[in-house]
Amino acid sequence: MDRKIAALTVAAALMMTGCYRRSPQYGPARAAQAKPGKEMSMVVISGSFVVEPRNFKPFRVVVDADMARACVEGTFSASGANNDIEVTVLEETQYLNWQNRHKFDAAYESGRVTAGKLKVELPLEAATYFVVFSNRFSLISNKAVTADVKLQYAYAN
Repeated sequence: MDRKIAALTVAAALMMTGCYRRSPQYGPARAAQAKPGKEMSMVVISGSFVVEPRNFKPFRVVVDADMARACVEGTFSASGANNDIEVTVLEETQYLNWQNRHKFDAAYESGRVTAGKLKVELPLEAATYFVVFSNRFSLISNKAVTADVKLQYAYAN
C-alpha cells in the first residue's frame, strides 16, 4: 500500500512540475523513450481488414510538433473481385474534401492497385493525416486488405 501511495505521489509531482509530458495519442511510454534525434516509429496499421463495397476505411496519423522527418511508409495488398484497392494519404482538411467527393490534394494516391508500397514524407508542422483504403468504386465486392504501415520520425526536442 505504501509503494502505491509513493508512486502516485511521484507521478503527481512530475505532472505538476511539467517533467512528465503525456501525448494524448501515444501515451507515457513514448514520452519516457523519446530523446532528441532518436529515430522512432509508430504502427499505423498492421494486419488484415475488410473494406465493404462503396465504402472506405481511414486510419488516423497524428504528427506532433516534436516530430522531425515524419514519414508514413509501408506495404499493402488487396484481394477480392478484381483484387484492387485505392490507397490515399491526405491531410485532415483534404480528407474532408475527399470524403465529400470535392477536389482534393493528396500526399499519396495509389490509383486502383492489387499491391503497393508507400513512402510519404510529411511537412514539418504538426498536423493530422489519414491513410485511406477505399473501395468506393466497387458496387458489390468486399476487398480483403493486408497492410503494414508505420509512422517513422525522429524526436526533435
